[in-house]
Amino acid sequence: MHAPRLRPQHTFSGLLGVLLVAGCQPAMTAPAAPATVNGQATIAGTVAEWPLTFKRHLFGAVCFDTRGCEVIYDDRDHGTAADTPPAAEIPPQRYDALMIARYGDLPNFATPARLRWRSKDGSEHTAEVDLAEIFKDGQIRHKTPREDIAQDVSMGFTHVVLEIDDRTVSVYTRTMIPTRLEQVPGNPHSFFRDDLIKVYSRTY
Repeated sequence: MHAPRLRPQHTFSGLLGVLLVAGCQPAMTAPAAPATVNGQATIAGTVAEWPLTFKRHLFGAVCFDTRGCEVIYDDRDHGTAADTPPAAEIPPQRYDALMIARYGDLPNFATPARLRWRSKDGSEHTAEVDLAEIFKDGQIRHKTPREDIAQDVSMGFTHVVLEIDDRTVSVYTRTMIPTRLEQVPGNPHSFFRDDLIKVYSRTY
């Protein structure tokens, strides 16, 4: 695997565009399979099945404060050769928008993610992240109480987002959880939660 190539410094807006586009591919929805709970037919992937689990996922990668990063997953590089800005320079809403997976859908988890990058001081690092081990229980990470989840509505895709920030590698996940009530009062488009949850972190 070759070292990440360095390019001239990009503008801040240009870098955000690179981060947003890298690994972008439309997601496909798989049909729900029949399921039963206590002998009664239910809709697969709903709150009737507890705890909530997932068997497929979307994948994404973002890099901050690096001098080029390579993230190989599913035989594809989701990184960028460009220098990337510190996460602290990115407004919270923009950061949240970047932390969304756009590549998939994929079965869980055939291969680890292989990483190679240069931190902001120019040091080169390599790592391998075993997503199968991190998510070995197959459970969806979320913060929504069971009683707040809408009945007979399937969960959204589970997003798995790998972040490289200078010398630290983290894995985040988020899943759209349909809710019984609006999460923003008066907003009819807010019947869901999709909390971003960190599940792994290591500093090199």
